[in-house]
Amino acid sequence: MRKVYNSRHVLVSILLMGCLVLFVFAQFSFLNGSQGKAFAQFIQGDTSVKKIKMERVLTLEKNQPIYMREGTLIQIGELEAGQPIAIEGEDEAYYSVRFGKMIAFIPKGHGTVGPMKLLASTHEDQLASIKTVQRIQVYERADKQSSSFLQIEVGFRYPIVQETEDWYVIKLGERPGYIQKQSVVLDEGLPVLIYHHILPSDMVTTTASTISLESFEQQMAYLAERGFQTLAAQQLYDYLEGRLIVPSRSVVITFDDGLLSSKEYAYPLMKQYGFHAVQHIITSRTDRAQGTQLFDGKGPLQFLSAEEMADMRDVFEYQAHTHELHALTATETGNVGIALGLSQEEIMEDLQKNQEQLPSALSIAYPFGHYDKAFLAAAKEAGLLIGFTTEEGYADRSSSNYEVCRYGMTEKKSFAQFAQYVDGEMKWE
Repeated sequence: MRKVYNSRHVLVSILLMGCLVLFVFAQFSFLNGSQGKAFAQFIQGDTSVKKIKMERVLTLEKNQPIYMREGTLIQIGELEAGQPIAIEGEDEAYYSVRFGKMIAFIPKGHGTVGPMKLLASTHEDQLASIKTVQRIQVYERADKQSSSFLQIEVGFRYPIVQETEDWYVIKLGERPGYIQKQSVVLDEGLPVLIYHHILPSDMVTTTASTISLESFEQQMAYLAERGFQTLAAQQLYDYLEGRLIVPSRSVVITFDDGLLSSKEYAYPLMKQYGFHAVQHIITSRTDRAQGTQLFDGKGPLQFLSAEEMADMRDVFEYQAHTHELHALTATETGNVGIALGLSQEEIMEDLQKNQEQLPSALSIAYPFGHYDKAFLAAAKEAGLLIGFTTEEGYADRSSSNYEVCRYGMTEKKSFAQFAQYVDGEMKWE
């Protein structure tokens, strides 16, 4: 009997000691506030969060807006008072802080800076983005009962670094912030449109790569009415790399081949709406004419001259489309781009000629959408950062930056299809 009594006594003692430990730990968490609660999560095995001493940590006395700089300062969020974050640097007016991979800015004068231990996220890669349809509360832990960390603005695409069953995770000032999945939508990627030839409907003789002026006008009016922002190639690249937060209603407009019809019909309309577009230029064709040309919609295709390109830089930026590789060759399986029969060195030689006239080019549209490993390697070696295909889809982080999808706009496509695509509602098999 005595032996049985001792075993029970030991078991009760262990249970009492366990309760005492839990009570002490709970008091530690309470006394240390939200940081203590988050630390509890850390020591329970969350390897994506580590407590690290930071030398420059900003703690605000009151809520302050967070801005990104895209020409002007654009507010993308608001940091809550008392929520410490690591800062990167400062100038006379702003602290700089890392938001994912980009630098954001917080006004000075409303907080203190000093060393502090922070629960920092170890995630570096950007998984995807989310779109906000309302102003969103971001929590300091994956618990809606935890304190608010910051708020992010409506109408933007924010990069995330992690996700759980119910939460998306962003990263600000080295700290993780948790967003309830039900409060946002997953970003499907950016719409990228391709245009080639534009003609009034009574002059259209083929719909293969031509769109009517009337359809183009309807599409541009829709983008303007819906408040779309057109992005440059550099902005697209930064978005794909997780270094730029872009509006939910963003679109990239591209023109392939540098046809004169884009000057005649697209340029004045896009200038009217304040839109921007990417022109992919076949540089061996820019010297077919000099100065300003008279447009002839019924004659052979006409290409922009160097002078005309220079006159339209307020709307168009000019990117690579090869020098002399925009042609097809017949094979047993059908017509393919002539670049597919060339070595990496031969393609590089052509791209260098292309870039001599387009020194600021950072993207390339593969002729007819045809490319192979040699072409990809040559594009990378040439310093180009984006490769546009003719594969239909959205531009997102699920594929290589050298295999960016687009959506070809011709008279074959209906306005409903256009609207569905730019609104992010088109599904792909």
